[in-house]
Parts: sequence; structure tokens; C-alpha cells
Amino acid sequence: MDAWKNTFLFQNNEDRHSWFFCFDKTFKKQTIPYWFVDWWCFYGPIEEILPPPIIEAYNTFTKHTESLTLCPTILSFFIHCKLSWIMYWNYIIEESPQTIPTLQRQFWTKWWNKYDLSKCTSETIMLSLKSKSHQDHQFTLTKSQIQATIASSSTKKELQEQIKKLQEALDNTPNEDDDKEDTPSEDDEEESSNSTINLADYGDFLPVQKKKGKAKKK
Repeated sequence: MDAWKNTFLFQNNEDRHSWFFCFDKTFKKQTIPYWFVDWWCFYGPIEEILPPPIIEAYNTFTKHTESLTLCPTILSFFIHCKLSWIMYWNYIIEESPQTIPTLQRQFWTKWWNKYDLSKCTSETIMLSLKSKSHQDHQFTLTKSQIQATIASSSTKKELQEQIKKLQEALDNTPNEDDDKEDTPSEDDEEESSNSTINLADYGDFLPVQKKKGKAKKK
């Protein structure tokens, strides 16, 4: 876990402390460990970098979803919509009148301007949430049918036949990973697979939080 966090403290192939991040389409909120939430506080984006259309979609998402324990809402939002962001860090000298100056890391983040804003709107958010709700309902219904069918089987042969029918029912149950609204386009995947991405002007980065990383004496 520490190795994965510290990896991004090295320079990239362009000799810069900057990285492009995006969520894989198979990443789910239910599998978020606590250490990842801690990682997010260092490397994740902040609400202030979101363009107005994404802010509107974010507000819609917040109103129609339940918050998860120890999981920031913006983290759930980025996972649900498979959004991308850029993180940059550099050293700063922290000075105080009564202490020795220290060398510390400052983290910045910004929005990825190549993202197609039409893929994340209030309308697409509502469609994806309704689709997920339908999938959850179908899964619950299928699970109940499985339990009732197994309980009604009186012989081994009958049970085997019922299991075969149940497998067919499961195959026809919608899978969340198949939701096209939640999957990035081929263009996005091609962009995100590049080893380096042009980060353009550093002036549009916003600080994530000060005094991150281990302090070093000057």
C-alpha cells in the first residue's frame, strides 16, 4: 500500500512530478479500502476544479445517492462517472518565525480539459442511477427465486435441472459492468493509456492541501 502511494512521488518520463489518473471501468465503490481514501486525500481532485456542467451533474449525483461511510462523495462521483484528473506536486519551503525552514511537498490538481462534458450531465447521471437501481432489483429478485427453487427440490436430479435453469436466469440478469453509461469511450482509453500527457499550463492547477508528505529539514 505504501509502495503504491510512494510510486507517484517519483518523476515521470518527462522528468516532472505530474500524473494523469482515471478509474478503470471495473472499479467499484464497494471495494474501496480505507488506505485508498487516504491516498485520495493526497492525489485526488477537489470540487473546485470541476467545470460548471460537471458541478451540475455532481449536485444531481449528491441529491440522489446515499453517502458511504469514510468515502468522500466526490470520490464516489468520480468512480461512478469514470472521470479523469491530473495531479501535480512540487517542493515548497515552509517558513515560520520560530522554527527552522522545512522542505515539504505541495500537491495541486486540475480538470482534464479533453474530457467530453456531454458524457456527464444531470440527465446521464439520472439514467445511470435508474439503470443501477433496476439491476439491483433484478439481482435481488433472481436471488430470491434461486433460494425458493433450491428449497423446493426433492431429488438430486430435480436439483440439477433446477440449477441449470437458474444458471440461465443468472446469465440473463443485467450486469453493472455492462452499463454503457459508466464505461469510458475508446478514445478516452487510448488517451489514458499513453505514458505521458501534455499537462499544458501549470497556472490552472489548484492546491489540494498544504503540508502533505514527509517534511525534511533544510
